[in-house]
Amino acid sequence: MAIAFTGTDIGAATLRAARALIETKDRFNKLDAVGGDGDMGTTLATVSQALLADEAPYPTDVGESLMRIAKTISRTSGSSLSAVVLTGLVALGKAWSCRSEVGWIELAPALSNALEIMQARSKARLGDKTVLDGVELIARSVAGLSTMDEVGSAARHATARALAEFRGSPAVIGRLRLEPSKGIGADDPGMVALQVAVSAMAAHTSVGAAGGSDR
Repeated sequence: MAIAFTGTDIGAATLRAARALIETKDRFNKLDAVGGDGDMGTTLATVSQALLADEAPYPTDVGESLMRIAKTISRTSGSSLSAVVLTGLVALGKAWSCRSEVGWIELAPALSNALEIMQARSKARLGDKTVLDGVELIARSVAGLSTMDEVGSAARHATARALAEFRGSPAVIGRLRLEPSKGIGADDPGMVALQVAVSAMAAHTSVGAAGGSDR
């Protein structure tokens, strides 16, 4: 069982997530139309296409790979969700700078640290029914886990739990904050995007095979 990941692994996982987000473009546009401009799917697809268009091999350096992904997001999207994700990637990239390998056991504390920075950037609080609630539940769920399979399974279940727990909550962020009751019974688009991305990233059974096969 894999107990660590490299920058190359991160690149391969990102490409899997990008393909999944492109495939669900219309779903996200519909979700976003409930309380936004209805273009979230288009935005995610644009970013994902840019990531897929970058055909240079990802380096083994974990921090370098994360910063490269963050730069692509910054270059292609100015959405609020992209800004939050970008902030988290930069935080992780700095934490794992010049590391060619990171143990899965290190993921939970690193995510918790990144989450604090993402909260400061977004001004959202935990419990506001945003993507941050999904990230927080992932961080708690993977704490103490040391293998790829354990982390992947826990992260997938965490994103599903987050959606289930917050589906009945009102929306207090974004346009729906003016009519929060409209968010009751609806999933937050950012939390759904997190679920789709995490499921795609965790789907690979052999992170060590990451490289070319995911290109």
